Amino acid sequence: MEKCVLQIKSGMYAEPFFADGSYSEEKGLLKYSWTEKHPNERIPSSFELVCDFGGKQITVVRDGDVSSKMTFEPGNRTKGSLNTMFGVIEVNIHTEYVNFPSALNETLEFGYTMDPDSGEPIKNVFSIKRLLQKSEE
Repeated sequence: MEKCVLQIKSGMYAEPFFADGSYSEEKGLLKYSWTEKHPNERIPSSFELVCDFGGKQITVVRDGDVSSKMTFEPGNRTKGSLNTMFGVIEVNIHTEYVNFPSALNETLEFGYTMDPDSGEPIKNVFSIKRLLQKSEE
């Protein structure tokens, strides 16, 4: 895996987030890994995002104060789970679209709605981009 700086945008953050991370591309898979530490968290969260071009599927695994595994498939409904201090929360995920990276645009972006069966669905657009500058070691 190549070390790099990642730019992450999400409706969960007011501003883009930049993180030292790693990136690899092989056999139709893109893999991104990074760590985030936000003020309201006790410990940093580590993330791994795997984009499978062949299966047109994205899997995101998070470990930290909140642990989760979510799968995103354009046009399909999938299940995910969040393990929080309040217990495990099962969620239904509807992925509206995925813009896969290409030679003209290196950003991976996907829009989805996550419904924790509370009657209050959460809409989000997430994007990640590998920046050209290298991270500090």
